[in-house]
Amino acid sequence: MKVASATAAALALAVPVEAEERASVAPRNMQAIAPALAGYTDRVLFGDVWVRPELPPRDRSIVTLSVLIATGKTAQMTSHLGRGLDNGIKPSEVAGMVTQLAFYTGWPNAVSALNEVEKVFAERHVDLASLATMRPATAPLPGSDPARAATVSRKLDPIAPKLAELTNNVVFGDLWRRTDLSPRDRSLVTIAALAAGGDGNQLAFHVQRGLENGLTQPQIVEALTHLAFYAGWPKANAAIDVAAKVFAQKEVVAVSDVQIIHPGQDPTSGPAEYFTGSVSIASRFKSTGDARLGGATVTFQPGAHTNWHTHPLGQLLIVTAGHGWVQVDGKAAKPIATGDTVFISPGVRHWHGAARESAMTHVAVSEAQDGTSVTWLEPVADALYNKL
Repeated sequence: MKVASATAAALALAVPVEAEERASVAPRNMQAIAPALAGYTDRVLFGDVWVRPELPPRDRSIVTLSVLIATGKTAQMTSHLGRGLDNGIKPSEVAGMVTQLAFYTGWPNAVSALNEVEKVFAERHVDLASLATMRPATAPLPGSDPARAATVSRKLDPIAPKLAELTNNVVFGDLWRRTDLSPRDRSLVTIAALAAGGDGNQLAFHVQRGLENGLTQPQIVEALTHLAFYAGWPKANAAIDVAAKVFAQKEVVAVSDVQIIHPGQDPTSGPAEYFTGSVSIASRFKSTGDARLGGATVTFQPGAHTNWHTHPLGQLLIVTAGHGWVQVDGKAAKPIATGDTVFISPGVRHWHGAARESAMTHVAVSEAQDGTSVTWLEPVADALYNKL
């Protein structure tokens, strides 16, 4: 009986050990040479950090891949890219990440990363032809971007005018508006890369922009905590110090600040790629903290109107002057006039603008989802508008 009991006890002890070995995600050489590191890998990194609910697995994969690309650690990319795809990152988003990181960590890092991406995509039979022909739309920049552009021009124009031009027109005027990554994800990629590289001078701005693009303070903190395992504790601690200063400034503003937006404040012309005719956008506003509300006052001259577009959480229009039209795709256009309030449901394809013989002004209000409040589509056909 004693022998049998001893044997049973030994087997009972052996089974969990074997199961634990089978479940280990640590490489075999790590288990053999540095078993303590293997234990931390299984128990802390993948057994705790990767499963924390403060950041979803997809975001953790975005942070991890961004660090690996930014720091040139492409040998680790294969497994993490496969994990990222399993966690919901789309191949087009992988391409967007590599493109973003080329600007923020250098072309060589991006090119080296693409060699690994190509192998994983081949193994997973990703349709490269669809990536090659993809033409992503462009998204609007945050309302704070004119101030950023003015700062860049003021600092760089006197000494490096070409760099100022490239920064404003290419990096922010083009790259940051691409929709192969949402603004929120683009900020997450950039924050992770800058933190991993120890680029504190740029990190504060991008933490602030990340908040504007839909990242929350807890998500940024969790991303930097996750990053400690892939870029090292010193880099994570330095990044947290920078982020804490941004958060502190934001909390002071959030407690005491009330936004007063005056009529016609900071007017800009509506971009021709989103509007037909003469359009002025002024009095922009954007909520602070975790709120997602934003908008502006938009004035359409006679005959001017938007492209077709959608809003992920819908849009509210309050007509303050003039006459115009709003139309949902596939339905008859409806006239709108001073005093009317219009709500367009989430995801509904529509356009709105002035009548041919009258200007129109409305306040447009919408909420952002994952940092995006509008998806712009193609222009309204002249033949359709001219029938109204």
